[in-house]
Amino acid sequence: MGIKKKIKIFIDVLMFADFLFLMSHEFTRDLYAHGCLGIALFFLFLVHHFLNPGFFRSLLKGHFNRQRILLCTTDLLLLLLMLLMAFSSVMMSGSIFEFSSIQMTSWSRPLHTFSCSWGFLVMGFHLGIHLKRFLDKLPAIPYISLVIFSMGLGLFCAIHSEFYVYLFQMNMWKRSATNLFQCVGELLGMTAGMIGVASLFGKRKKAP
Repeated sequence: MGIKKKIKIFIDVLMFADFLFLMSHEFTRDLYAHGCLGIALFFLFLVHHFLNPGFFRSLLKGHFNRQRILLCTTDLLLLLLMLLMAFSSVMMSGSIFEFSSIQMTSWSRPLHTFSCSWGFLVMGFHLGIHLKRFLDKLPAIPYISLVIFSMGLGLFCAIHSEFYVYLFQMNMWKRSATNLFQCVGELLGMTAGMIGVASLFGKRKKAP
């Protein structure tokens, strides 16, 4: 594995860990740290795209099969949601950073909650698309069992945490988890669920 590939993986791991912390704000309760790590997340997102310039260079080139359409749609949707996260964050920055004179509007927090919730799920789906080639190496029975288990776990976590509320109702951020570890565990479970969903798309390559 080359050094550039290792850096890409390291950046992606940092992004995911950062996103987990930000999505656990209900328990961390540190607005200043939340704001700083939010800025760091967007910076890492830019670095991620800087290290993967081929996506934009080839966006309008070549043949679009179903797998490429799925990947491009997911990437563009995630980009849009990240921009909405950043925009809504800027509109709330006056309540976090003293140097910002921007006054928080009535719609900035609901928009932030909405874009973060969908962004987290789309990120999990995006991760699943890239992990599919590794899952495809599993024999049929373990593969099917793992996919069913991960989707069941994700659905359970989404229902138990009431995460689904914030996908359709832009309300105050409050979930049913009683502590930070439960909150992170439910977020990881939903990520596993989205990876399982992503594995259903595209033709599965038979394991050797």
